[in-house]
Amino acid sequence: MSFLNLIRALSLATALLFTSAFALPLHHHDPRNLGIHKIELMRYHDNGKYAADIAAAIQEAKTYLQFRVNQNARLKTPNKLAIVLDLDETALSNYDDLKRFNFGGTPIETNAAEADGHDAVIPETLSLFNFAKSHGVAVFFITGRKQYERQNTEKNLRNVGYQNWDGLLMEPDHYNKDSAIPFKVANRKKITQMGYDIVLDVGDQYSDLKGGYADMVIKIPNPYYYIG
Repeated sequence: MSFLNLIRALSLATALLFTSAFALPLHHHDPRNLGIHKIELMRYHDNGKYAADIAAAIQEAKTYLQFRVNQNARLKTPNKLAIVLDLDETALSNYDDLKRFNFGGTPIETNAAEADGHDAVIPETLSLFNFAKSHGVAVFFITGRKQYERQNTEKNLRNVGYQNWDGLLMEPDHYNKDSAIPFKVANRKKITQMGYDIVLDVGDQYSDLKGGYADMVIKIPNPYYYIG
């Protein structure tokens, strides 16, 4: 190889090495971009898919509840039937506030918005509520909302159409366990000790549904936040 060709070869190798050092890896995978995920969450809500998925879950609940009501009517001594509903993202929607906070917000901000008493109804769940009440089935709400929110929560529920529920069980203001499960389980147990057969437990979080004391559980979709 001539000296000139050697210089050319070394120059090309140096250029290739420099270029490769600053090039992106061919198989590089970024973590899922949060901004894109938020856009997809809004699209899921706005295109009607979210409501359709809720409706499908509630229809399953109604079908089972109708079966149990019919079955109960044939008993010589009918049981006291009940259903349990969660509140946020099950009976009431916080979506407008979630969107306003860009699916974030501090605990103080989100708690204040929740306690303000302006949340919209989730109509499919209201339909299940009315279906249960019209068939003589008791309805209990069990929620992670604190006791100090009771007055505004009850007003909110009545304003959007929920009437004559049989119990609204709320976390004590001092409740500080890492999980909502112990509170929810203890209150379902309390309802059964009152003589009720809890036919259905409906919630948007798996923590609403774990721990027993319900014959069937129905999970409503909620991709917006997680509560353990």
